[in-house]
Amino acid sequence: MEHSFFDAFHSYTVEEQQEQIKKALGATRGNLPHTWISPEDIAVDPIYFKKPKPKKQDITSPPVNWKRTQRICIESDSDLAIKEINDALDAEIDCIHFFVSEEVNDLGIVPTTLKDSKRDFLFVFKEIPSKSILTQLSALENVELGIDFYGQYAQQAYWKASAEMSHENWFSFMKSTVGKGLFINASLYANAGANLLQQIAFALSHMNAYLSLMDEKSIAFPSKIHVQLALGSNYFFELAKLASFRSLAEIMIKEYSHTLELLITAEPLQRNKTTTDYNVNILRTTTEMMSAVLGGANRVMNHSYDLRFNQPNAFGDRIARNQLHLLKYESYFDELPNVMDGSYYLEALQEEMKEKAWALFLEIEQHGGWLTAIESNNIQSKIEKARQEEARQFKEGALVLVGTNKYTTASSLNAEIKTIVPRAAKKKAMFTPLETFYLS
Repeated sequence: MEHSFFDAFHSYTVEEQQEQIKKALGATRGNLPHTWISPEDIAVDPIYFKKPKPKKQDITSPPVNWKRTQRICIESDSDLAIKEINDALDAEIDCIHFFVSEEVNDLGIVPTTLKDSKRDFLFVFKEIPSKSILTQLSALENVELGIDFYGQYAQQAYWKASAEMSHENWFSFMKSTVGKGLFINASLYANAGANLLQQIAFALSHMNAYLSLMDEKSIAFPSKIHVQLALGSNYFFELAKLASFRSLAEIMIKEYSHTLELLITAEPLQRNKTTTDYNVNILRTTTEMMSAVLGGANRVMNHSYDLRFNQPNAFGDRIARNQLHLLKYESYFDELPNVMDGSYYLEALQEEMKEKAWALFLEIEQHGGWLTAIESNNIQSKIEKARQEEARQFKEGALVLVGTNKYTTASSLNAEIKTIVPRAAKKKAMFTPLETFYLS
């Protein structure tokens, strides 16, 4: 065509457009009206414009083949997990994340149940697994093993044996295990109350603690690094958080290794899940999993809506799986192009998040790194400040949880809740442990 359809329209400068917006929204002075400030001190404007950049914005494309993932815990009696495993396999789940407690010395028939399956399996151990368990798992295909002993230390606030012994055991595990992977549970920061920038920075520092340790001890890097991140209900911010973390993490990985593949597992935040009008948790996890897919998670691990107050059950697990099936097959979330590309709002969010999170990461590293920051309560104090501010907003109604502090019903307020009591610590804490704090 000789002329474009858009040639008939007048081209306005950014300044002219801003003036028109101010008039339309009733502004008389100052910046654009209806701007709000996030807990991360990010100013959100009502409209965004394309900014000229010296090079194309680094926007991470979401994996097309993201995998529906189910979380299964194996406690002292592994046979109790068999029904959950069979249900997950029958439901055509793509991947299972097993979380194995320290009480498990034998996996029973779990390996046999998984033997002929082509799904992916990640076994995350709370303690270094025994030789018998490693032997049981060695015959399986598509299986990876991991243990976040630094994450366990942050949650327990003490070494089970000693710092030296814990490190040596982990070194041995990483040197000898077939199918080993580096696993980092970065969800613990979000569930403790950290804001989004803190979550990115602390996860980066946590990862750097492992990478620098392996580099220092000349331990061969595994082919993959698994990072688990929790996502809340701030839809666009969470989407940008995932993309920002991946971008910064891949920069860090290249400084150590060009072959280490980053796999992000996204799961729902527990901090914002409620016991009053608890069915609303289904809506929360749905938007959180949508952010996970669009933000570029490799594995999307949904949780049951009643996880907070109920034991694992077939109904809750089925609902959680069906949410992922609906996103993949009925909402076509496995066929979407890069939705962030060309969204000026998301590009601006990601750009600011990366800049501020990286600055916080550098601050931690300049003061001794992740381990020093945990043992000195530096990370905990930053999270405490963010958590108190969020709690204040929730109490005053600025932060809304539907069915809890707004739009409550008599039935929800009188609901009988079965609370699962956490285990008591066995040793005296050396610092403030990272724990999950609920908003309500």
